[in-house]
Amino acid sequence: MGARFRLKASFDLTPYHGEALIILTALKTYGMIVADNGSSWYISGSTDARWNDNDLNQLKSVPGSAVEAVSTGPILHG
Repeated sequence: MGARFRLKASFDLTPYHGEALIILTALKTYGMIVADNGSSWYISGSTDARWNDNDLNQLKSVPGSAVEAVSTGPILHG
């Protein structure tokens, strides 16, 4: 828990559209932090009627191999 990952720069985003494309672009830029034990690469968020579930379902096709660990360096204790 707390490990940081990002979507590989080489991962092709051309098949994706809408809200899934926005999320995947953000995952390439900012990454994500593993916050829970459970399902493999399960992305969760707040429920909101403005999200398009059909767009979000595209995220299910992203393989774990498209994600890489980000080295955050040593943790310094002051």
